[in-house]
This record gives sequence, C-alpha cells and structure tokens, in this order.
Amino acid sequence: MPLPSLGAGEVLVRTRLTAVSLGSERSVVEGFGPFPMLLGYQTLGVVEARGPGVTLPVGQRVVTTLGHASAGVHRAERVIPVPERVADRVALTVILGEETAKGLRKVRPEVSERVLIAGAGLLGLLSLFNLTRRGVHDVTVLEPDAERRALALTFGAKAAFAPGELPHDAFDVGVECSASPAGFAELLGHLRPGGRAVVLSDGNWGALTLPREFHSRELTVTASSDGEDYAAYATWLWEHADGRLAELFPVTLTREQLPRAFRKWRQWPRPVSAVVEWNG
Repeated sequence: MPLPSLGAGEVLVRTRLTAVSLGSERSVVEGFGPFPMLLGYQTLGVVEARGPGVTLPVGQRVVTTLGHASAGVHRAERVIPVPERVADRVALTVILGEETAKGLRKVRPEVSERVLIAGAGLLGLLSLFNLTRRGVHDVTVLEPDAERRALALTFGAKAAFAPGELPHDAFDVGVECSASPAGFAELLGHLRPGGRAVVLSDGNWGALTLPREFHSRELTVTASSDGEDYAAYATWLWEHADGRLAELFPVTLTREQLPRAFRKWRQWPRPVSAVVEWNG
C-alpha cells in the first residue's frame, strides 16, 4: 500500500519489531472477531522521515500502535520515544503494560490485599509485573500451562496453580486475563464477599457468564480495554525497566512466517507471545 506524504507534525516510522498478542489476534483469525481487520498493536520502529515542525530526530526509536505493517505515518505526539538504555523487547511492553495498568487502577488493589490472576499469558504476566513492582506481592496465578506457571513465579507470583487445583480461598481482587468462560467463573468463585474483579481479556473464547457467587457474594465486576496515557506509563516503565520482560517474547519470526504461525498456534504448545522482525 502506498504511504501518504508527510504533513506538518507527522513522522514516518519504519517498523523494526511487532509483538503478537496471541489471545486477541488468534480470536480474530479463527472467527471469533470481526474479519478482515488489521492485526497487531504493539510496534517498535525508527523515525525515518519527519514533516515540518517535528523535533523528533530521524533515527529515534519509538513505540507505536501501528500493528503488523512495515511502516506507517503518525502524528509525532502519538509516538513514544524509547531511551537508549531500554532494550527493544522491553520497550514493546509499553502498550499492553498501560492497558493492564489501567484495568488495575479500576479495582485499586491495596498492598495488603490478596490478588488472583486468571491466565498467565501476556496480559496476565504484565498485570503481575505491574502489581508486584507497585508493592502488591500477595498475588496468585491460575494457569493451565505448566511452563507459564513457572514463568509467573519468576515474575513475582506468590503461588501458581492449574485450574481446579487452587484450594478454596478468599481473594480481595480478581484479574481476568484467561479469555476463558471457565477461567472467569473459577476466578469469581475464589473472591471473598464484596470482592471486586476486572476483565482485561477482550479476545474471549465464548461468552463470560456470571456464576452464582457473583450474586451470593455481592461481587463487583468491571471491564477495561484500551489504555489512558501510554506516554505516562512509558515514563514509569523506563524507570522500572526489567530485562525479564524480554522473556515474554520467546519466539522470533520473520514477517513471512507469521501467517503459518497462526495456523500452528491453533494447537498447544503456544508461546506467551512472539516478536516479528521486519527488515525494510
């Protein structure tokens, strides 16, 4: 597709890496969302050209929400500059990092409260990162995949259980990241009376229905989607940059391999996420 010419205040960003959000993107590819549509929203690139009035230098690394595309034109104020000290893959977590942080702000976990996360994919692990780096350390994870449970422990989870194995307990806050109706129901079943939950997953594999505990325990459930201020979150992340975040992207693909990868990911095992390399 031809790119538009640059206007005042615009930059041309050439893509270096894009990250795959497996849950939401797979749900579109496999018919659970609107299709056709552009996939992806976690992009790291380099400013290749700039329009009049732009102060960002050519060659500056930036994070954008372009998705899986080789280049794009953006308003300069909508891209996030990346400091030299921050690695590419760490910088890629800005977009979903802020989206999970926004959801957590809706339920406001206190440092003394107990939190349960359903799902240790990209959303769940970034939620865990945001919680523990802000002083909330009593966090338990529900996840069917053993490797993801182990990764959750290295990210700071107090405990990690497979579905159905968590002893009956009372958590103050629940964070739904599993995109699974069964996972959502189990999450609410472990909240204390008056507990509160936030749904972060949007590529849900079926309808999320309220179990009887929602009424009997008078729970509060809210939802959260896009972030509010990605630049502000980036400022926080640059100060808390942790090389462990790169472990969220254990698979590296070329752009030509991405369509085949979606077919492969219909079956287990699946990575937490993957990075696509774009060369020109």
